[in-house]
Amino acid sequence: MRLSASQLSVPLLFAALTTLPASGWAATVDEARAKALKWLVQTQNGDGSFSGQQGLETQATAASVEAMLAGGMSKSPQYGRALSWLANAPGASVDSRAWQAMALAAAGRDATTIAGTLRDDRNISVAKAGNISTGNTALWGPFPGYAASLPDTALAYGAIRSAGVSYSGDTTELTVTVLCQTLNAQLTTAPWSGSWPYALPQNGQPTHAINGSLSATALTLFELKKQRQANRFLNGSACSRTSPSAVDTGMTNAKAWLLSQANSDGAFAERSPQSGTLETPSPVATALAVRALALFAAEGDTTASAAVTKAQTWLASQQSTDGSWRSDPFVTARVLAAFPTASGPQIADADSDGLPDVVEQQLGTQTAVADAQSSLNTNGNAQAGVTASSFSIVATLGQPFNFTKTDGVLPPGLSVAANGTVSGTPTSVGSYAFDYEISDAAGLSTLVIGRIDVAELVASGGNADVPLPAWALFVLGGALLTAIRRKSA
Repeated sequence: MRLSASQLSVPLLFAALTTLPASGWAATVDEARAKALKWLVQTQNGDGSFSGQQGLETQATAASVEAMLAGGMSKSPQYGRALSWLANAPGASVDSRAWQAMALAAAGRDATTIAGTLRDDRNISVAKAGNISTGNTALWGPFPGYAASLPDTALAYGAIRSAGVSYSGDTTELTVTVLCQTLNAQLTTAPWSGSWPYALPQNGQPTHAINGSLSATALTLFELKKQRQANRFLNGSACSRTSPSAVDTGMTNAKAWLLSQANSDGAFAERSPQSGTLETPSPVATALAVRALALFAAEGDTTASAAVTKAQTWLASQQSTDGSWRSDPFVTARVLAAFPTASGPQIADADSDGLPDVVEQQLGTQTAVADAQSSLNTNGNAQAGVTASSFSIVATLGQPFNFTKTDGVLPPGLSVAANGTVSGTPTSVGSYAFDYEISDAAGLSTLVIGRIDVAELVASGGNADVPLPAWALFVLGGALLTAIRRKSA
């Protein structure tokens, strides 16, 4: 994973913050989450993606999908559009594909193709300190074929784990890789003891390249913990280390080092690779630290729990008045992903349009009217039939309605039969986005967004307007689907 200096080293906006009581902390985080989700809604591109630092579009959109999912927006058209873009995004680097696969898997979508590509791009030979060794190891660099990077390796393993992809000898490869490569690269001298650098040690590396990195350590620690929780390590020995005890020791040392990177106000910062001193805290560094430490906090680790709460409070204090962090979708969504999952009143949605009431209050839209669709960006980036509605069908309040689709958010009063038919009597006026899936002759599928607009029954001259009959709806839908399939084939 490559993060620019502007993301990891930014001016501190506030001085040290007094620790809030539990109720105050929850209210602070809840308000920050609602404001940030509002900002994401307002800055989403018409094609569903999020643009931030150049080259981080996939990572920003993946983080935004995770943020919207955790914020109670999984039934919103914004979420559906972002998910559709992400599912069809052409991943390039290892970390972009990894974040993409993990977000899709978290959303319950099939990420096996992307994760399978990562699996096949792994390096089974390792260049280290001037020597090349082969056998029972799997590492990844920034791009396929590049020298191994510890954070890219952690992210790739995370994608494969999240997507449920397996392959022959995968458990052995993971165990040997961690025992012989990951743990061997963990530093043991102050002020880096317990941390990991970006790359495996090489002959001729400059001094600053072999020092520890908070990002590399947080990403590696997170994945080791997730793999350990899933009991993915074999019991055995390799390279004079025994699994899983050596893994546990490595995680303990990494956690201790990570905790030591926090300032007194709870913010986390990288250390200068040249001097070893703590740099200016940043939201991304803090969010990545929280992501790893939260796994330990969830198991009752009180030290990790206190650090997470303090860091989340600091993150809330760094939020700009517009709801963003650093006016960057990647930074904003990464911070949101480090907040607790929204629950209770934070996910209440009175009009069932997919936008929580707290977000609509920030947007200034009506919480009693299904108007989430009106907040979608309609700029020219939208691709009809792929990331924007390929057609719009009008249903009438109180009138029977039938249409066939595959997946998505339906107006209240409509339901899906086992054969995919949608039927019922709409009970709420509004615009409702949904996803359906099209397949080409090769069996490759594409997610497509559709929309159902439920309108009031309007009388004119004593005669009610007549909606399209059922046969016309099916002909319209069938014709469009046929055209899309023909285009995909």
